[in-house]
Amino acid sequence: MNKNKERAPCAIARDGAININGGKMKYRVAVVDDERETLDGIIRLLNNYTQSHGNEPIFESDAYLSGDEFFAGNPNSYEIVFLDINMPGINGLSVARKIREQNKTAVIIFCTHYAQYAVNGYEVNALGYLVKPLDEKLFNRNIDRVIKALLSSQSRRIRIKTLHGVEIVPASELLYLEIQIHNLYYYVLGENNEIITYRTRGSMQEMEKQLSELDFARCSACYLVNLRRIISVVNGEVRLNGGASLPISRKYLRSFSDNFMKFLGCNGTINV
Repeated sequence: MNKNKERAPCAIARDGAININGGKMKYRVAVVDDERETLDGIIRLLNNYTQSHGNEPIFESDAYLSGDEFFAGNPNSYEIVFLDINMPGINGLSVARKIREQNKTAVIIFCTHYAQYAVNGYEVNALGYLVKPLDEKLFNRNIDRVIKALLSSQSRRIRIKTLHGVEIVPASELLYLEIQIHNLYYYVLGENNEIITYRTRGSMQEMEKQLSELDFARCSACYLVNLRRIISVVNGEVRLNGGASLPISRKYLRSFSDNFMKFLGCNGTINV
């Protein structure tokens, strides 16, 4: 059983908001480049950016030496992707095309030794490009644009109005929802992996409709799961960040399996 901290009962208001819920902004970043120096340099510059902006936002970065290595992981889980254009195997433009087939909102920034390649970025709606060797001032300007774009694209956040004020919960931090009779429980990942619970009256069907485009799927009649927060699917259970473990019901096995495999960018079924 989860040790959750429950907040006051609340009602959901469905309008746009930015992340001001008291937690720090976090973004998952993939850096794909066959040059180790560039991989390390981008991660270092991201850390410098965070430190120079009051330790926010936090970038959770993963480094990949090739497109094949990137797609062997969980490519749809990233909000920001830095891509080298010239790489052995799958080149950066092909990687970007494949990303766009599954993820329309990720911010893509190309890294290249040759500025003339930047025009190709328009094809995959890349936000910008960086010319190697990387310049920190130009890098920071690009990150400013990235943050602005992400805040704009993530305007559909869950705004919770409580007796004490308003809580803003980014969809990315929402682990799952649970329905009990007419009560909806929102399980949100807080700092230090603490799970915070919000309770309100509402309809699971309505929330499923609202969150479907943000990669949420039903694993049972009682639970609506954030696919981006799944750690593993083992023995008929979905395991999430924060230690939560939820059952997959037989009724929802096929639809959940299809949604999860589509999210991962592959075909198949989940064995229970």
